[in-house]
Amino acid sequence: MTTRKIDTGYEGAVPDDFNIPSSGIEETDRALFDLFDDRLAFQVKVKNQSTKVPVVFSTGERFALTRRKRSIRDRNNALILPIISIHRTGIDTSPSQAGYGTPISYRDQQSYVVRKRLDPRDRDYQKIINKLGLKNQHNVADRANFARSDIFPGNVVKSGRLASRRNLKNLSLIDDPSGELLRNEIGNNIFEIITIPYPSFMAITYEIVFWTQYMQQMNQMIEILMSQFDGQDYAFQIESRSGHKYVAYVKSPLNNQDNFADFSSDERIIKYSFTITIPTYLLAPDHPGQPSPFRKFYSAPQIEFGYIQTSTQVITEDGSPEKVLDYDKFTLSEVENLNASGETPGMRGQGDERLLDAIVDPFTGEKSTRYVRVLTRNQRSGETVASSRITVDLQTTLDTAPD
Repeated sequence: MTTRKIDTGYEGAVPDDFNIPSSGIEETDRALFDLFDDRLAFQVKVKNQSTKVPVVFSTGERFALTRRKRSIRDRNNALILPIISIHRTGIDTSPSQAGYGTPISYRDQQSYVVRKRLDPRDRDYQKIINKLGLKNQHNVADRANFARSDIFPGNVVKSGRLASRRNLKNLSLIDDPSGELLRNEIGNNIFEIITIPYPSFMAITYEIVFWTQYMQQMNQMIEILMSQFDGQDYAFQIESRSGHKYVAYVKSPLNNQDNFADFSSDERIIKYSFTITIPTYLLAPDHPGQPSPFRKFYSAPQIEFGYIQTSTQVITEDGSPEKVLDYDKFTLSEVENLNASGETPGMRGQGDERLLDAIVDPFTGEKSTRYVRVLTRNQRSGETVASSRITVDLQTTLDTAPD
């Protein structure tokens, strides 16, 4: 049975030069607050003077006042009217999204691509493939930079020059007939792809309360609200301070909760409340103690085919035909990483084969043999040769993997 690892969206390396502003609950709260405090610009007349209506985001104490018919007062117990209070009442993470479901709430993927750019190593890669077919340039791969031709199309690079056996423009014998050496040709490049975990969608519900002392002021505030809806719907398009956009839906009705029945002993309070729902998303949250949401990957994968010559005996660890394991090999399994055959897995640049190596004691002249794992030479990855007497890398061809 084939097993498959669950992708969490946090696999890969973390880029150190990329960042985007996050979106979440606090950004949505601030966007709604800015809608009432700045964009709608509620103003009413108080003693023949236009006065801006203050907006408060209700904490626990202020919300307790809005739930009752008591008005909001300042530290001197003076009545603060008119005023607008905002209180977050709930967060819906179900697929229905509080009745505003979206087809992208749940997707069969764990990451979301936010940036694709050329990797800094693409400059060196372009010198190797010589996409523009430059000639007579020592720091760009060209057929003329080979010193020998023992292996087609050539081998042994001339001193101070660059050459490659990739079958691209670097092996071409003719110049580019168009002569457009500065054209923007994107395709065979090394790209850096930056991803974030796929956004988590939710719908946040708020209760908005208008407080006034006079009906004329309340009428003005309601008219200002209803006259500035965006589009044909009863909704506003709002934007967070970091640039994320949301839609705030106003739900009917606007409920009246005045105290006209018993204001003989209290000050007159006119109160209207209604609900706003904002479908929003949690995108690239970056909090202390949490992993960075950004990951980077590289494109241009290539398949390497190598031909290796050896002058000694070669064996492979295939195990016995009866699948009988040598349990003595697993003695150190608590401190070493062993595979199913009880062998140490090969590192990068190592093969699974074993080569017979003869060792001569320089003092006694006694000869002993052992089977050793060989490190192959790979200049592009930085590996080194364990022993040039054991293996000789004959030829390496590189082919780009299909998309």
